[in-house]
Amino acid sequence: MRHHHPDDPKPQAPPGPLEGVLAWVERKQLQVPATILLEMHRPLMPIAWTAAMLFGGLVAPLFGPSYYEKIEALRDTAALDRILKRLERSARTSQDPQSDPPEQVES
Repeated sequence: MRHHHPDDPKPQAPPGPLEGVLAWVERKQLQVPATILLEMHRPLMPIAWTAAMLFGGLVAPLFGPSYYEKIEALRDTAALDRILKRLERSARTSQDPQSDPPEQVES
């Protein structure tokens, strides 16, 4: 059995469904419209989560067993902030290739 050494790199979590969407947005260079859309809908996120929970019994069978895990993202404002920061860095990087590369966001 191998013991974890403090200098060993941390294993990365597999990319979630959100990572694929963010990669697509970055490939299409839609960071600014995506940021505007997310900021515009920020006040509605608690209401969207409540509605998703309320109608979960009807909608969950259509979206599969991970439905409730996916809608938890609507509740996590820190995740939204991380997504917005990544989009901002990515937009800057596409304009200035010398900038920092975007980092992965956990979903």
